[in-house]
Amino acid sequence: MKKTNVIFLLLLLSFPAFVPAQYGLQSGLNMFRPEDVIVKQQVEYKEPGRTGANVLWDFSRLNVVNDEYELVYSAYNDTVIIGTEHLTAYHYALQNDSLLLWGFENQTTKLRNVQPELLLKFPFHYGDTTYSYYYAHGKYGNRLELDAMGSLETVADSYGMMILPSKDTLKQVLRTRTLKYIAEDTRPIGDNYYEKMEHPLNLSSDSIRFRIQNDSVVFVVETFRWYEKGYRYPVFETVRSWEQYSGTADYEFLATAFFYPPQEHYYLEEDADNLALLANEENNVTDPWAGLNYDLYPNPVKNVNLNVEIYLPKNAQGVLLQLRNTMGLIVLDQNLGAYPEGMHSFQVDTWNLPVGNYILDIWLDEKLISEIIMKR
Repeated sequence: MKKTNVIFLLLLLSFPAFVPAQYGLQSGLNMFRPEDVIVKQQVEYKEPGRTGANVLWDFSRLNVVNDEYELVYSAYNDTVIIGTEHLTAYHYALQNDSLLLWGFENQTTKLRNVQPELLLKFPFHYGDTTYSYYYAHGKYGNRLELDAMGSLETVADSYGMMILPSKDTLKQVLRTRTLKYIAEDTRPIGDNYYEKMEHPLNLSSDSIRFRIQNDSVVFVVETFRWYEKGYRYPVFETVRSWEQYSGTADYEFLATAFFYPPQEHYYLEEDADNLALLANEENNVTDPWAGLNYDLYPNPVKNVNLNVEIYLPKNAQGVLLQLRNTMGLIVLDQNLGAYPEGMHSFQVDTWNLPVGNYILDIWLDEKLISEIIMKR
């Protein structure tokens, strides 16, 4: 191994590895309930930000694109709950603490998941991951038979503090990232379609994995969801979709975000368990830097400045920024002076940096934040 790589590895290992217990998702607190109504707003898309601990997500400056989307949950039977939005009904079920999606239908498309998608497995804490393969069969209109298969991975990848478009500040936020790969087949409806509906096939994980890896085009959907302690449903969501082509560049066709205003969660008055959490919230803070949250984006960075957003829980008399290469040499050293308690943002000029990996150190008096920055 080269000496420079050894030094860089030692620097990485020197970062704190201890992560305190954080708020997690639980079936009794975060499972969908019949008759719950959620109103959300479509807003401008913003990059979801970094992963890890004590992340700051500042969504306060996003403009509303569409004022109102309504999401309604209803009981289909004793085990299935239907969530309806955008004129589409999604079929969910909770089985042994696993939240499953069994398909969806609207005016043009009907898909039944023969092998369901595993969305979450309760309880779900920071660092937890679920992974599943799924297979669905159905139709588009009354003319095309439709097969869809793929994989679905959800990870609780970060926690921290969020500033919402309504300017509300939430301080116990857990974020999940779901990455879904979809391979599709369509053909005119024939006798085979009706036979599959009565006697559905089961596909092995190897077959589905081979299909994802070898299809000329695969659809990818990336969804981030932000949950706050005391609220049953997410308070913010971003969705990005693209077509992944074999041997050519990807084509992104969707990037949007949704804000769920906390005051419009119509179910709250009847959600005793979550109301109890909100009422009993304790604030026994001994660390003077407790509540320090920050974000860096984009990372990797290419032909743009690196944006830094930081929330200071107290005044910082001296803010020092340093950028080091893998040899440990300082390539940027900037004294930013004093910053008061509150929200701040600044930019780091990376235009003239050679391609490679760097370590960004932000000193707040005696407090040190260190993050890996990739220049591409």
